[in-house]
Amino acid sequence: MTDYLPLWIGGAIRGRVRRDIAQVVAAAPGIEAADPGLRLRDDGYSRQRRSRALQAIALHLRRAGLIADWRNEQCAVLDEHGVEIARCERGVFRTLGMQNRAVHVTGWRADGRLWIARRSALKRADPGMLDNLAAGGVVAGETPRRSAIRELWEEAGVPRALALRVDFPEMQIRSMRETQFGVHDELVIVAELVLPDDFEPMGRDGEVEEFLCWTRTEVEAALARGEFTVEAALATRESLDRRGA
Repeated sequence: MTDYLPLWIGGAIRGRVRRDIAQVVAAAPGIEAADPGLRLRDDGYSRQRRSRALQAIALHLRRAGLIADWRNEQCAVLDEHGVEIARCERGVFRTLGMQNRAVHVTGWRADGRLWIARRSALKRADPGMLDNLAAGGVVAGETPRRSAIRELWEEAGVPRALALRVDFPEMQIRSMRETQFGVHDELVIVAELVLPDDFEPMGRDGEVEEFLCWTRTEVEAALARGEFTVEAALATRESLDRRGA
């Protein structure tokens, strides 16, 4: 793994910066050297002021070409108790190695088959790979349940009356891997939804190419072949194991 420097935010290490881009990050407004690593100068900052400081860093890194996927979407930086201490552009989380959250909804049919989504070939990340029925980042100020309901409608056309049945088995899986400019550090919040046999999902936002209705055996085979995205594989594997044969 590439060498990284710790990034201090709000008095604790909440990120990691790849050493080969650390000089560019250090030149961002409000960043200074720390022992060890780099630190956001945010002593005494309110959540709002810290958010503005992180957003200024995000804009600096965007101008430097160090954000691979700018979303115009803000996500929350949480402390060790799950309390929001700041929010900023989602795309900067990977460059700064900060942990983000995403909800992954495994879609089951009442007859025991699963609904699997194939990501659009036009997606910037993991085009054409298999995914859960719906999945997406938890935006700032949003609960995981609200995120799941929103994504179920946008990605799979699940009406609110059905989406309200989404179940959270209190399972979270941490996924970490290197990306183009930094670390993808994501807390995968596992969710499930059982849909009636006569319901067919239909994408509304263009992010899904097709939906596949597969047996457990077919899903297991696709998992073994590595056809799922990393996070979707984790969520699907957990759901299959928890439900048993």
